[in-house]
Amino acid sequence: MPFRETLLNLSITAVLVLIVVLAGILLKESRPGPVAAIPVHVADVSTEAGNAREVKAQFEIFPRPELVESRANEADTLRIRIKGEEQIFVLYFVDALEASMNHPQRVAEQGRYFGNASDKAITDSGAEAAAYVTDLLKTHPFHVLTRWEKIANSDRYYALIIVETTAGKHEYLANLLMKKGFARVYGVDTELPAGTQDIPSYMVELQSLARAAREQKAGIWSKVSP
Repeated sequence: MPFRETLLNLSITAVLVLIVVLAGILLKESRPGPVAAIPVHVADVSTEAGNAREVKAQFEIFPRPELVESRANEADTLRIRIKGEEQIFVLYFVDALEASMNHPQRVAEQGRYFGNASDKAITDSGAEAAAYVTDLLKTHPFHVLTRWEKIANSDRYYALIIVETTAGKHEYLANLLMKKGFARVYGVDTELPAGTQDIPSYMVELQSLARAAREQKAGIWSKVSP
């Protein structure tokens, strides 16, 4: 290609590029600026009922609260009224049998743990466990002990529940569920109040209750083939 023709092509290309750049600048300047952000009010996180509470170093003890009957209650998950406010508490240390198929994976896991029990055996025993706890807490004084340790992504809190089973005799609800063959040792643990018992020794106690329930064919164990 002759030198003059090459030079002409380069000049035309440079002019076209310059036109495109100038058009882009003019278009950008003609666009409206960004819309100003609307201020968003940040809610004040209260420590009142229904909102997150501060985790306590020591247990708070609530004597003689009231069980609130609810279809969502299970043996280890209970709606309880304290000083006029309702809270949902989940027991430390134990996992009670599921009373429905709302969580099929949990039912299947419990079935494998309890001697390959069927889904029906698990949920039937779970319903029995929930009815047992409802009757127990409706007819016996009990205390709730909580540090307000919250279960992730929920409005529920871990707690210990102590029941006065007979005059002057108090037992953890977790122990009673283990004795009845309605639960397994599973979940979140905690230091017991006032150093009454350390975690390892209490876990041994719960496992001992579990073995006794199995030997006596209590609860779910009555529905499992040997």
